[in-house]
Amino acid sequence: MDEATQDRLKNEVEFHAEIAKREREALAQIPPEVLERYKTCSRWRTYYPECIIHFLTKHKPSHIGDFGCGSGEMACRLGLLGYRVTGIDVSPDLIEVARERARMEGVEDRVQFVVADAASAPITDGAFDAVLAMSVVHHMPAEDALNALERLLRPGGRIAFLEPVAYSKTLQWLRNRTPVEKDVSPDERQLSADEIRLIGKRFVIEEQRHFLLLARLRRLLPDAWFRAGERVLSTIDQALFLIPGVSHFAGVIAILARKRD
Repeated sequence: MDEATQDRLKNEVEFHAEIAKREREALAQIPPEVLERYKTCSRWRTYYPECIIHFLTKHKPSHIGDFGCGSGEMACRLGLLGYRVTGIDVSPDLIEVARERARMEGVEDRVQFVVADAASAPITDGAFDAVLAMSVVHHMPAEDALNALERLLRPGGRIAFLEPVAYSKTLQWLRNRTPVEKDVSPDERQLSADEIRLIGKRFVIEEQRHFLLLARLRRLLPDAWFRAGERVLSTIDQALFLIPGVSHFAGVIAILARKRD
C-alpha cells in the first residue's frame, strides 16, 4: 500500500470516528412504514434510495456485498428484506455501530460486517452475486474502487452504484457557495463525466437514472415543507430529465451494471 493510500485511509477513519458517534446516538429501528416502502420500491423512478434498492435486488441475488457500508443502515434494511449481506468498511467505529444495528434489527443471522479497506478485504474473489456501492466510489481514486468492485463480484454479477456527480462547473461553483452545511470527508468529491464513462468501460451498464435537479432546493425548505416539497420537486425533475441535455445538470446518478463474463 503506497503512502498516498495510507494517508487517504487514515483521513477517512479519523473523519468517520466522529460520524460514528452521531450515528450511535441516533441509532433506532427502521420504522415499519419505511420498510414497506423498500419492499415495493414503488417510487424508484423519483426517489433515489428506492431506485438503488430496486436496481440491486431486481435479479434476486443470494449474497450481496455492501461496499463502504458505513453504519450498516442499508445492509440491515436488505437483511430485513430477507437478503444475505456482508458489509465492508474501513472505519472500525462505523462497523461497531453497524453490528449494534444488526443486533437491534434481529438480522445477525444473515448480515455480517468486516473492518477492511475494500481493495484488500479478506474476502474470496467473486464472493458476491451483487454489490451495493452507495456513495463510496467518490471517496476513492476511481480505478482503485472499480478494481476492488470487480474483484468482489462473480462473473455476470450485478453492481448498483449511487454517486454524486458534477457535470456542470457552474452548478459546482454554486454548490460550493450555497449557505448549507456540507458534511463531507477530506477526500470526498463528486464524480466527473469521465469517471462515469470509466464505469461503462469496466462494466456493462444496463440501466442508469439521474436525480436531483430542482429537488436540490429541498435542502433550503423549512422542515414543515420538506416531505411535500421533496416529492413534488423529485417528480418534476424526472419529467425535466426527459429533455435531452438536462441530465448534465443532475446532482446524483444511479447505475445498474454487470461484470463482464
